[in-house]
Amino acid sequence: MEERFTTITSDSTDDSTLRPRASPANYEPIFRPRPFPSRKRSIQERSKPLAIESETYVVQIPKDQIFSVPPPEHAIIAERHRNPEKEDNTGRRSCLICVLITLTVLAVLMCLILGILRILYNPKAPRFSIVQVHVENISSKQLRYEMKLKVKNKNKKMKNIYRSDGDAILLYKSYKIGTGKPPQFVQAAGSLTNIGFGISGKKNGSLAKEIEKSIGDRKGKRHVALVLKMNVPVKMKSSKKVINVVCNFKVSSLGASGRNVLSQRCQTKFK
Repeated sequence: MEERFTTITSDSTDDSTLRPRASPANYEPIFRPRPFPSRKRSIQERSKPLAIESETYVVQIPKDQIFSVPPPEHAIIAERHRNPEKEDNTGRRSCLICVLITLTVLAVLMCLILGILRILYNPKAPRFSIVQVHVENISSKQLRYEMKLKVKNKNKKMKNIYRSDGDAILLYKSYKIGTGKPPQFVQAAGSLTNIGFGISGKKNGSLAKEIEKSIGDRKGKRHVALVLKMNVPVKMKSSKKVINVVCNFKVSSLGASGRNVLSQRCQTKFK
């Protein structure tokens, strides 16, 4: 059996680089020694400084980014964050000062308002004075002392409303000789009003002889000193008060008619 071998042929142009070039016919190679650099020159070349070449760098920044110097307000904010305790203390101190100033202003305003209201609407107690004291029903056991008084309203912008649920006592040397009630009436602002009411008393052995003699005297020669005490409820504007009246007076006689009051001293005040 005959073996067949496949012959692989290749173009001469493909292997041209791999084949050595043919030398010319008259070429004779000459071998020369390679010169080596001297040691001195090598050291000099190493000792020379290398030249630093300047280089330029290009930095590219995106167009949507803007770099600017921060405003000075940012430094204040940063300082506040660094010292938060000082800022808090300052704020609390400022708030406390504002509160104190507000309270002081309100207190001053309240005092001014109260002062103005007191000047305009401060009620004054009326003035009482006795005009006449006369005794009736002399023959009976029951005596009645007829009292006539004048009342002056010293309030020029307020009227007085007097009520009848008060009380009146007539005294002689600290002994009670009669009791009664003052009348109910309305008095205009700044006006002068005449009022009259009765005080009941008993005629018995306990009555002092000076009082009996003064009651029987028609000529006004038996002088006698008496005291009238009254508690008079009165309404002024929206307030209700009680007036305490004490009058020390002296009459010519209790049996004489007309104005028989010789002297008097009346004190009036609010209870």
